[in-house]
Amino acid sequence: MNRRNFIKIVGLGAGSVALSSTLASCSNSASAEDYGWNGPEKSVKDIRMQVLAYAILCPNPHNKQPWIIHLTGPASFNLHVDPDRLLPETDPVHRQIHIGQGTFMETLAIAANGLGYKANIEYFPEGMYGNTELIDKPVAAIELVRDTGMKKDPLFDFLLQRHSNKREYDNYRLSEIELRILRNAHLRHSEYPLTFTDSPQEKADLVKILTRAMQIEVGDRQRDMETIEMFRFNDDEIRKFRDGFGVAQTGMNGITKFVAETFFLDRKKAEQDPAEFGQQAVDMTRKVSESTHNFAWLSSTGNTRLDQVKIGRDYCRINLQTTSMGLAQHPMSQVLQEYDDMLDLQFEFKQRFNIPESDTVQMLFRIGKAEPVTHGPRRLVTQLIQSA
Repeated sequence: MNRRNFIKIVGLGAGSVALSSTLASCSNSASAEDYGWNGPEKSVKDIRMQVLAYAILCPNPHNKQPWIIHLTGPASFNLHVDPDRLLPETDPVHRQIHIGQGTFMETLAIAANGLGYKANIEYFPEGMYGNTELIDKPVAAIELVRDTGMKKDPLFDFLLQRHSNKREYDNYRLSEIELRILRNAHLRHSEYPLTFTDSPQEKADLVKILTRAMQIEVGDRQRDMETIEMFRFNDDEIRKFRDGFGVAQTGMNGITKFVAETFFLDRKKAEQDPAEFGQQAVDMTRKVSESTHNFAWLSSTGNTRLDQVKIGRDYCRINLQTTSMGLAQHPMSQVLQEYDDMLDLQFEFKQRFNIPESDTVQMLFRIGKAEPVTHGPRRLVTQLIQSA
């Protein structure tokens, strides 16, 4: 069997890669405990380090983990965007990167709550910058205040379980009760609209749009290379980088994963011929979309950096809420990206679903049921901390 046919059979290639071109919780074959998914070690007494050990587990684009922490006091720190962990090809104005700052904050706040602290978060304490620029200013200043009288956020119990599930789903249709739970949970914490769609015709149209969006994304070599750069072709790369994503996020494990990584996956070949991986991305986008009954999106009338951060917090809560309900969730936001090639299709998407042209759809994702996949690698908390 040649490499191309093997990839088609097991569903490898950029299909597993490029599906993660937005917020992703990636995966690998190592145990969760090897890459931070058991929370802070008991020996850690510093509340900042305890909270950050949870925060780093949040969903984020391409699993770039684009955060820098400046410690400012015994129970305080500032959060900055890491300028060396951006996605200039698929996220040219860094909108998704800022959504990833929001997911970090929400996970941090829930973790602090579960540990008996309130996280006082001040957004952009040195001033907010424009939505197409990145300036070296803190995105947030965080102070942890002891407060044992707070009611525990029930989502704390799911911080170590949450992930983005990129398997094919089973076309499970969410019940009205499940949809009501998600809407009500969202409304209690958010100022931004959450829209669900599940009619057969809307699904058929969305499948076409999402597939075309992936075709556009992989139609450019530089965009392909940016994604392949974050793909981890084997366990050695995972151990070395502790970021990115691999084949286990598609549910592959055991002997199939071993054979794929040992005999068929090769970084050099992928970089020489990204088109092959790209076509698999298109095929897998179509398959996972067709396997899903419920889609949803978060939108905003404005598109400031603050809007993006707050939407990130909302998305994170939804992901934790679906986890608590035994549901799978997976972002599919290629059509929302801002490079020129995508703008016509993005306009078509808005027209089809009656979204005002002036609104910004910040996150688009699917919800359903599927067996869980392996968690993705995370860096050490100490790797985030830099001197101010």
